[in-house]
Amino acid sequence: MPSRPATPKHSAAGDGERLSEYGRKRSFERTPEPPPPAAKTWRSSKPKQAGAPAPRRAPAPRFVVHEHHARRLHWDLRLERDGALASWAIPNGIPGDPKHNRKAIHVEDHPLDYIDFEGEIPQGEYGAGQVSVWDRGTYECEKWREDEVIVTFRGGRLRGRYALFQAGREAKDWMIHRMDPPLDRTAEEMPRFVAPMLASPARSLPADDGDWALEVKWDGVRAIAVSAPGRIRLWSRNRNDVTSAYPELRALNGVLGSHSAILDGEIVAFADDGRPSFELLQTRMHVRGAPVKRLAKTTPVTYVLFDLLWLDGHSLMELPFAKRRELLAALIPQGQRWIVPEYHLGDAASFLAATREQGLEGAVAKRLDSRYAPGRRDAAWLKVKNANRQEVVIGGYTTGRGARAATIGALHLGVHEREGDAALRYVGKVGTGFDDAELERLADVLKEIEREASPFAGAQPPRGAHFVEPSLVCEVSFGSWTQDGILRHSVYKGMREDKPAAEVVREPLASTRPADARAFIPASGTKGSAVEMECEGRALKLTNLNKILYPKTGFTKRDLIEYYAAIAPALLPHLSGRPLTLKRYPDGVAGESFFEKHCPSHRPHWVKTVAVWSESNKREIEYCLCEDLSTLVWLANLAAIELHPSLSRAKRLDRPSAIAFDLDPGAPASVVECCRVALRLRALFCELGLDAYPKTSGSKGLQVYVPLNSARVTYEQTKPFAHAVADVLERRDPGLVVSRMARSRRRGKVLIDWSQNDEHKTTVAAYSLRARPLPGVSTPLDWDEVERCEQSGDASWLAFDPRAVVERVSERGDLFARVESQRQPLPKLDA
Repeated sequence: MPSRPATPKHSAAGDGERLSEYGRKRSFERTPEPPPPAAKTWRSSKPKQAGAPAPRRAPAPRFVVHEHHARRLHWDLRLERDGALASWAIPNGIPGDPKHNRKAIHVEDHPLDYIDFEGEIPQGEYGAGQVSVWDRGTYECEKWREDEVIVTFRGGRLRGRYALFQAGREAKDWMIHRMDPPLDRTAEEMPRFVAPMLASPARSLPADDGDWALEVKWDGVRAIAVSAPGRIRLWSRNRNDVTSAYPELRALNGVLGSHSAILDGEIVAFADDGRPSFELLQTRMHVRGAPVKRLAKTTPVTYVLFDLLWLDGHSLMELPFAKRRELLAALIPQGQRWIVPEYHLGDAASFLAATREQGLEGAVAKRLDSRYAPGRRDAAWLKVKNANRQEVVIGGYTTGRGARAATIGALHLGVHEREGDAALRYVGKVGTGFDDAELERLADVLKEIEREASPFAGAQPPRGAHFVEPSLVCEVSFGSWTQDGILRHSVYKGMREDKPAAEVVREPLASTRPADARAFIPASGTKGSAVEMECEGRALKLTNLNKILYPKTGFTKRDLIEYYAAIAPALLPHLSGRPLTLKRYPDGVAGESFFEKHCPSHRPHWVKTVAVWSESNKREIEYCLCEDLSTLVWLANLAAIELHPSLSRAKRLDRPSAIAFDLDPGAPASVVECCRVALRLRALFCELGLDAYPKTSGSKGLQVYVPLNSARVTYEQTKPFAHAVADVLERRDPGLVVSRMARSRRRGKVLIDWSQNDEHKTTVAAYSLRARPLPGVSTPLDWDEVERCEQSGDASWLAFDPRAVVERVSERGDLFARVESQRQPLPKLDA
């Protein structure tokens, strides 16, 4: 009879010692595992007695395979032998194919009662974790030696002839090998990686939406999971192994158990409000080593799974998408760090609108019958963005100025016009959206890949740029493209380690206004030039909707009305209660225009007005009051592109609610010099204990407002104060600042126009459009943006179009809100 296998420490153990190591490792008052018997003889047979009848044939010995979710998932193979269970721990599962040998660690014998054990071994105990029966049955023993065992299994899942053999320097090091043909003769070798299928950019979702699965476009990084029994790898789209960066996702391997599978999904970091945050994910993407374990607890990620590509030796990529998703949902239960979200069918417009309302990146549509096309951008998958985002290749950088002199001022960016295009086209730069840590990290990374020659074809960055190898990809948000193909108002969102630079192409703009879930003008007016509609219970007739107001961009009266309707929640508080002067452009910005103070006589009866005595005209003027959305839409329909409210409210026309400083650059000075002056204004107001708020003029300058909201302060006080402030700054820096209107004195300087602080004058409203060749907006800023524009020397940073402004307000709220409410005293100014 073959001898039983030796354990590392008990190769010649007597009967009383066979389970001593098992018992020594466990506290049976805490663990539910069966204790060893107190006294038992483990010999399989007794000596024959003379004349005794022949013994009955012994039943076939039993085996069990436990799936053991301990510190690391593994499988415990246990064979009944001589009254105990000889045991091996197999980290990567029992092989089903003779081509694969697997490691098998010979461990201590277990009592026979363990063959039926299932349960949770508590923390602190040896082998802590969940134990369940993976398979059980009987086996036939062909060979049993101290260094080799050959058996044939007859179980529910485990069948066939196997060899276990010692294969290492230590007695515990064994291997397990299948000697029969493969369990599944049709199974194929699982690939180590599958390139993810890509969605084609689109402006809208498909009309035949009943044939498409609709999913959220998650703002994360694509990841392919390749999971085999006992091990899992996460691969980025460009085949980087990112497993170590996200240790909290490794537990997915335990959920898959003995399955071999390839999954497709996206790694997402969710903010406290439940929305995906690419900025938050950036804190995880570049980290390796010791800090990762801490970040996995403080900033955990979630693996959003949306496709199953391979399962147990078989590719599923030829199956329809709907079938693959069905199999995925059955395979993966929802977990703490992974989800399989349901997809939606039908009503694509409402689904896309819902993603906008929730501030999500966009939507993806996948044909239900589509096959998986590895590495290809296929029209069977479409992606639609709610906001303008673009992946870009970093081709160079400019060193910073001022506080950023030791790091980076801006990144120079490029894209390929189409896939397969080798030429990298320059599309501008980005200099905002970084924190200090990211600037330092980028500076170190880019210095390592500097090169002499420019990687850009055609147009080039400004002089002073440092060029780098075009291998790194980042993502930016932006307002629009210029006619020359340059990004306007780009903001750095983070690096895209999952995207190969060669695949970065220019993508279409977002489909619709990002802050508005539907068009304001009803669909009945989309094909014609006029429409009748109801707004706030009031009838409105909108005319000449297709008239182009900005010829350079094709911006129409429809676009004008849609913008003012979308921005109304932020704009109306700055118009409410204030006499309003209109600047109308009936033939667009290239045609004749006129200021209109008197509210048109053909106004609807519900438009409110206020009568103001005009000393110059010797009569009362009925100014419009814009108190509600319907009035604002009616004004937009008049082609009132610019809205100029008074600094006073109608109830007290002699009491300004704020002091306004209009900063107007004289060529060749620009908004960059205006930023410099604005920052000096801010410093002066800080000395006086006053808060001030900047906004762009929407034209070529800046404006700075100091809120007062005092019932006691008059223009007789604010106008001299504003004049004195301008004089102080001119005396401090006469080479930059001028306080007098004479054009001969303004060349290369910034005029501080203090004269706007007058009862008879108006200033352009925050969020008003301006009549320039391109549709710019008077846009509230924060002071960081003013500083960054001044440091970068790039005037385009403070150019905002209507789409960008609506998106800003959706994301950041009204930066000018406190101008309407903050109360501040008017101090004395010492020269």
